[in-house]
Amino acid sequence: MSILTGFLLLAAMFPIESIQVEGLKRLKPAQVIAASGLKVGQQADKPDFEAAQARLLATGVLASVGYRYASGAAGKGYALTFEVAEVDQVFPVKFEELPAADEELLKVLLAADPLFTNPVPGTESVIKRLEAALNAKYKIDPPIVGRVLADTPSEIVLLFRPNKPRPTVASVTFTGNKAFPTPELQAKMAAVAIGVLFTEDRFRELLQNQIRPIYETKGLLRVTFPKIEAKRAGDVEGLDVAVEIVEGPEYKLAKVTLTGAPDPEDLLTEVKFKTDDVFRLHEVVDGLERLRGSLRGQGYMKVSTETTRAYNDEKKTVNMHITVTLGTRYKMGKLTIQGLDITTEPVIRKMWGLQEGSVFRDGYPDKFLRRVRDDGIMDNLGETKSKVDFDERRGIINVTLLFAGEKKDPEKKRPF
Repeated sequence: MSILTGFLLLAAMFPIESIQVEGLKRLKPAQVIAASGLKVGQQADKPDFEAAQARLLATGVLASVGYRYASGAAGKGYALTFEVAEVDQVFPVKFEELPAADEELLKVLLAADPLFTNPVPGTESVIKRLEAALNAKYKIDPPIVGRVLADTPSEIVLLFRPNKPRPTVASVTFTGNKAFPTPELQAKMAAVAIGVLFTEDRFRELLQNQIRPIYETKGLLRVTFPKIEAKRAGDVEGLDVAVEIVEGPEYKLAKVTLTGAPDPEDLLTEVKFKTDDVFRLHEVVDGLERLRGSLRGQGYMKVSTETTRAYNDEKKTVNMHITVTLGTRYKMGKLTIQGLDITTEPVIRKMWGLQEGSVFRDGYPDKFLRRVRDDGIMDNLGETKSKVDFDERRGIINVTLLFAGEKKDPEKKRPF
């Protein structure tokens, strides 16, 4: 190296006056600056900035890292700016079968990794770094590993646990149940729980979906499952899950209110919910379907309902409110008739009662075909069916009636 080259290199070394970070969403500038390895006041030049850029990219937390530098405000060094984009896809951190509470485990990760946030990116470098921190603190066998997985369809997590198969449910037992025998409850859970991965959150969700509804058929609306214990089953692979049930008292349906639909009082009278009687879930479900069916008969073919409850625990009653979302009110569009000759087709078309542009009535096409069949209007009438096509843009329903000829049994073979 010549004396001139060496002088030029030394001349390029200046102190860093300031460091800024642009483009952050979850992370804080101090975290990124610490991970870069650079500090305000140190002598640096372009190779140092490039090395810091490489260190930040290697963290697995940032999708891209750029930098720019200029003369600082004091004119004695560099004003350095990192331009970054964080990894978009992040996952909540969860722990399973580890020898500490979740709060302590999160503190270990935070202390070991200056870029740790929760949720975190599921990149390989991030997972390996967090695995190393946990294994350094808790020396267990088998070691701790992290994996991105979906415990439920709606939630993907980064799970840290010992590197061994996760436990599945082998059997389910119940205590505290009086309204329903244990075999009936076990049969309900067996179809969805046996052989399935066990986590308490997932198992509680299954209880809410499978067991709570049958208790609500008897008005036991406050049923709870305060205690769930999972232990290794004695003679089979998997866990025996013991569920404590507190059934609670019986509740009555006191009042039903409705919003979002025309003539709510008349509609509730038509539906006939059994107020001042025991709340029975199946009866309520049937009533809601009658309500939706009535509104579909008024052209609201895609109507939906949502119910909320208000409990009076002193009186052991519940008020139910129904919120209706009507959607489009569909009208009759074009009627197409297939399978009939030019003589019969006009007769059937004349019988058709829904005029184009009138409110469409749910079920009308099939009811019309049953009338044609039951009244014997056509001889040798074979298979009939209807097809409806929604024109969402115009808010109409086009109907096709399909008529097939008379069905005859195949000719029987006669013996020689």
